[in-house]
Amino acid sequence: MKEEIKDLLQYLNSLKIEIEDLLINNRLDEAENKINEYSTYLNNSEFYTLKATYYFQRGEYKETLETLLEGLQKHPFSFEILFNLGIIYEQMNDVLSSWKYYAYAAKYSRNTSLHEESTENLKRVIAQISNPEVRTEKLNELDQILNEVDARVFPLDQDNNSLVRKVMHKGTDEEFMINMYKTHSVGDINVNSRIFFKTELLKGKEIQGDNEFFLNSPSIVPISKIQQSTEIKFSINNQTYPFSEKDLTSNNFHYLKFNEPGKLKISANKAVFVGNPIEMDDKPKTPKLVFKIFIDGLSYKFLEQKGLENVMPNAYAFFKEGFISKNSYATSEWTLPSKASINTGKYPTNHKLLHPNFTYNFEKYNKLMAEYFKEAGYFTTKICTNWRTTPTFGYYKGFDRILYQNFIGGMDCKEVIMEAIEHLEAFSGKNQFLSISLMDLHNVPDEIENNLYAQVNTDIFYRLNTQNKGETSVLTKYDENKIIKYYEEIKRVDIFLGVLFDYINKKYNSEEFLVVLHSDHGQTFLEKENSISHESRRKIPIMIKGKGIPSLMSDETIESIDILPIMLHQCGIKIPDNIDGKLPKCFGGESERQFAFTQIIHPNQTYKVAISDDQHNFQFETEKKVGNDLTVCFENYTMMLLDKHTNRDEKDVYVEKLKFYEKVVFEHIKEFIRWNKES
Repeated sequence: MKEEIKDLLQYLNSLKIEIEDLLINNRLDEAENKINEYSTYLNNSEFYTLKATYYFQRGEYKETLETLLEGLQKHPFSFEILFNLGIIYEQMNDVLSSWKYYAYAAKYSRNTSLHEESTENLKRVIAQISNPEVRTEKLNELDQILNEVDARVFPLDQDNNSLVRKVMHKGTDEEFMINMYKTHSVGDINVNSRIFFKTELLKGKEIQGDNEFFLNSPSIVPISKIQQSTEIKFSINNQTYPFSEKDLTSNNFHYLKFNEPGKLKISANKAVFVGNPIEMDDKPKTPKLVFKIFIDGLSYKFLEQKGLENVMPNAYAFFKEGFISKNSYATSEWTLPSKASINTGKYPTNHKLLHPNFTYNFEKYNKLMAEYFKEAGYFTTKICTNWRTTPTFGYYKGFDRILYQNFIGGMDCKEVIMEAIEHLEAFSGKNQFLSISLMDLHNVPDEIENNLYAQVNTDIFYRLNTQNKGETSVLTKYDENKIIKYYEEIKRVDIFLGVLFDYINKKYNSEEFLVVLHSDHGQTFLEKENSISHESRRKIPIMIKGKGIPSLMSDETIESIDILPIMLHQCGIKIPDNIDGKLPKCFGGESERQFAFTQIIHPNQTYKVAISDDQHNFQFETEKKVGNDLTVCFENYTMMLLDKHTNRDEKDVYVEKLKFYEKVVFEHIKEFIRWNKES
C-alpha cells in the first residue's frame, strides 16, 4: 500500500479514469490489466461496474452477469450495478428480470436524470411483455417497489399487508407462520392496529389431508388453523382426538401435549400449520439456559458516573459475582447496524445492514447468533419489542419461537420479563436460548411519559418540555431534564430485572445458566459535546454471569462484536473464522484489543469514526455526506488525535499513530468509496 492514504486515493481515482478511457476505446487487454491492479486496492461498486463493462464489451454475458450479481451482494443500493443488470438481462432476452432491476435502479437513483433514464428503459422493457395481464401485473409491482415501506412495519409486509396466517419460506428449514397472540375477538391486524397486538411466530410446516409425525418422547405440538372452519383430528397409539370446526380458534397457536411417544397422525380437511414438535425433556446441557438481555440505549459511562450499584442495584447484585466490563464499546451509534453487529460478530461495513429506509436481506449472507445455538441443540426463543430487529429484517433465522409487539404499542419491560418467565416455566425441561429486548429507555429521547414509577419519582421542575427532541433519538442534544428522566427509567427497568434475576437464581445453579446483559449504544443527550461519537454514546455495558464466568471487573477493551464469540466459547461452540469479533484475553483469547473502533455510516450524514485506546481518542470525519446508496466520498476529511486527559489535539506529535488510524479507517470503508459522484 502506498504510504499516504490521500496519495493512494488520488492514484486510484486516476486509475479508474484511465480504465474508463481504455474501455471507451475498446483497448480491452490493457483495461483488463488495469482493472486487476485496481482490484488489489478496492472492490467498491465502481470496480464491479468497470469489470462488468469489460466482460460486456467482450461479449461474455455470463461473466458480466456473475460480476454484477456479486457486486449487488456487496452494494445492494448501487444505481450503476442495478441499471447494468437491467441492461444485461435485456440483452439476454430475460424481460422480467430486466424489468425488476430497472425498477430498483429507478428506486435508488441519485437524481432526477438517472431516475428518468431508468424509467425510460423500464417502459421499453414493459412494452415487450406481450401478455396484457402480465404487463398490468408488472406495472402494479412497480408501484409497490417504488413505494414499499421498510421492515419496521412488521407484522405487515412491505406493501402494508398483514402477515398473520401467511406461511413464509415454504419448503425450507425456516418455514414459519405468524399468528395473533393472546387475543380472543381480534383475528388480524392492519396498518392502524399493528402496534397494539402481540404476534407469535413458530417454525413448522403447512399441511393438509393426512400427515404423519413421529414423536420420540413426550412432546408438545403447536398447531394453528389458517381458516376458522377447519376440522382437525389427531391419532396416536390407537387414541383419536377429533376437533370440530368450532374448536381451536384460528387466531392463535394452540399447544397440544402428547404424553407418550409414537406415530402421530394429523388429519385436516383444510390447510393448517403444524409447529415443529417440541420434546418436553432434553438431556441437560451445560449451560442449560443461555439468556441474553438487551437494553436499548443503556450508557455504561452514565452507569459509571452515577454508580452501577445506585442506578441498577439488582443488576449489580446479580452480576458482581460475575463479569462486568468497564471498557466496552459499540461498533455503531444506533440500533439497526449495532444489533446486526452483535448478532453476526461483524463490523457494520461487513454485515451491511445499514440503511434506515431501504430493505437489505442481510440474513442471506450472514449467520446469526440464534442459528449457532439452534444447531447446538437449544430451543431458541426471542421475546422482542424492537422494531429494528423484526423477522422481516432477517431475524427469523435460527429461532423456533418469536413473540413480538412493537414497544410503542405498550409491551414494556414488565410484560417482556413476565412472558420470559412464563416461557421458561412452560418449557422447563428444555435446553433454552432465550433473547429478550427491553426498549423502555427509548421513552426519554422520544419524550414519552407513560410509566407510573418514573413520573412519580421525577420532580415537576424536570417535567417541563425542553422542546429539545432531535430529528431522531440519536440526534437529541444535551438535556438536563432528559438526564433526570433517564435515571428514573433505568431504575424502573432494574426493578423488574430484579424479579427475573431472583427467578433465575432460584431455578438454576450457577453452572446451569449463562446470562448476558448488554446494550447497543448509549445516549447523545448525556453530553454537552457537539458530537454523537462521545463516550456516553459509545460505551455500553456488557455483564455476564454463569457457567465458567470469571468474577472480574475488567478494563480490557472489548467491542460489541465480541459478545458473540464470548457466548459461543462459554457454551463450547466453535467460534467461526469469518467474523470480526474476537475472544477477549480475560476469557481465554490470545491477546487484548489495542483499541476500540466505532463508525457512523448513515445516509445524508458525514461519515465519522471514533477510535479509543489507552491514551487517545481518534476522531475522523469526511467533508461530504454519505450517499443514499451508502457510498462515501473519501477525498477530503479531518482527523484529530485527542489526549484523553487534556483533550488537546496531538496529531502533530504522534504522526505515526495518526497515519496508522487513518489506514484503519480506510480498510474499514474502502469498499464504500465513491469518486466525485453526487450523493
